[in-house]
Amino acid sequence: MLLLDKEKRKFSINNDYLWLLITFIFALIIFDILIIYENKFSSILSKDSFLTWHTIFELLNVIFSFIIFNNCYYSYKHTKRLRIFILSLTFLLVGVINFLYVVSFDSAVQLFIQESIDLTMIYFIMNRFIMALGIFISSIIPYYKKSKINEKAISVFDIITFLIIFLVIKCKFCIIPDLFFDGYGTANIREFLDYIIIALEIFSIGGFIRNYIKFKDKYIIVICCGLILCSFGEIMFILYKNLYDVYNLLGHAYRSIGIYLIYYSVFKYQIDIPYFQFKRAQDTIRLYANNLEKIIDRRTREIKEVNERLLSELEHAKKIQQSLLPDKRIEFSSVIFLSEYIPCERLSGDFFDIYEIDKDNVGMYILDVSGHGISAALLTMFTNHYIKSTERLIKRYRGLKPHKNLMHFYEEFNKLNFPEEMHIVIFFANYNLNSKVLTYCSGGLNCYPILIRKNGDYEFLDKSQGFPICKFSEFFTPEYTSVKIGLNKGDRILFYTDGLIDKKKNKAISKRKLIDILIDNRNNSIEILNSKILQEINRLDNKLDDDITYFIMEVK
Repeated sequence: MLLLDKEKRKFSINNDYLWLLITFIFALIIFDILIIYENKFSSILSKDSFLTWHTIFELLNVIFSFIIFNNCYYSYKHTKRLRIFILSLTFLLVGVINFLYVVSFDSAVQLFIQESIDLTMIYFIMNRFIMALGIFISSIIPYYKKSKINEKAISVFDIITFLIIFLVIKCKFCIIPDLFFDGYGTANIREFLDYIIIALEIFSIGGFIRNYIKFKDKYIIVICCGLILCSFGEIMFILYKNLYDVYNLLGHAYRSIGIYLIYYSVFKYQIDIPYFQFKRAQDTIRLYANNLEKIIDRRTREIKEVNERLLSELEHAKKIQQSLLPDKRIEFSSVIFLSEYIPCERLSGDFFDIYEIDKDNVGMYILDVSGHGISAALLTMFTNHYIKSTERLIKRYRGLKPHKNLMHFYEEFNKLNFPEEMHIVIFFANYNLNSKVLTYCSGGLNCYPILIRKNGDYEFLDKSQGFPICKFSEFFTPEYTSVKIGLNKGDRILFYTDGLIDKKKNKAISKRKLIDILIDNRNNSIEILNSKILQEINRLDNKLDDDITYFIMEVK
């Protein structure tokens, strides 16, 4: 496919160069026909016909020159390209001098005064020379070179230049010699300028072809075709013998067609193509605007459907996660547990469990995973699997030794490829139903459980301050320590995560307020105590930025 594209591109480039050859052959054929039938054309073409066609061709040149100036002037205002600036200056000056030439030519022919004819020839030569020089300069200027010159300077510069040229021409007897026909001693100077003009136009063709090779803009080829015809026109001006010579008329025709091709190229490049691109963009925008409402409705429906599917999946995940939680109220022979689980999203990063280790011991833990949502929920499920073993001996061995359990969990966590930023804080404990002794170990939980004695005294279970469960085993091996505490009938312990007392995220209950609620309701039932805590939480109007999880343990 790439090879075919290259071949197609090569053929296209050769096809563009073919237009240069066609233009050259066309001009050459017309020239050969004129040489063969020169006498016949001269006998047919009258002086009046010659003057009429001559005037028509030159007026067309004036019109095309001013149109090219206008196109380049307004294009320069937006692009600030130096090449466009030079072309604008050139064709404004060419248009003005060419107009003076047409006017002076008619007057010179009618009066046939030597001074008038000489002035006409100076206008004619200066007009062609300025055009050839300006186009040559523009051809050697880099394609995208910018200019900081204000566009108003174009008109000011051209006016000043024209006044200088006009004054020089008016004072020509003092400054420059006569530039007229053979017999006045200055024909060689005129012919020399003709050759200079042809050379400038040929060099300009080379400069534009170099630009075409680089940018592949086909309208540069059109300019080259115009310059080829202008060069043939200059050859005709060298060959003509008198004012009514057919060579002279053909030269004007070649020049008019050449300037038209330059005008066509400038028009297409500066106005037609940008307008077409703008129109196409405008139509695209209009089409898009007309269909915007439909597109938005369709996209809204698609997003809504995706969102509904996602919510449905989250709801299923929520049910799966909550199915792993223990019952809200659990009662053993000498202890009662009452729990609350309030996720800030459908899925939570908090988790807890209360389970039987054996007939004499109850295991429990509460944890908080960094963050919340799907990733945190998945990690809670992983935790539930590794904390609570299903094998009876291992379950008993680790359940009765919380520090062994947390150490095992830390090691297993580091074996898996969790993100570095993920971590878990956890508090694990077991309670002996016979001895009423609670053995606990902390894994970095920053919310120490609150013990409320029956007599109203309270204390924090903060004697164990272990290391969080995180990806740090390469640098540090933590040491977990279990601590024992004896409980009495009527004692209560509140296990909770930081969402319950986080004033920054949830604007929740302060720790002092929470302790007061526990003390004030120590003689009430565990259900009444729970309702008092929930009353404080409900004042948040469900505006939670963190999960709230807690459970209350009461010794019977």
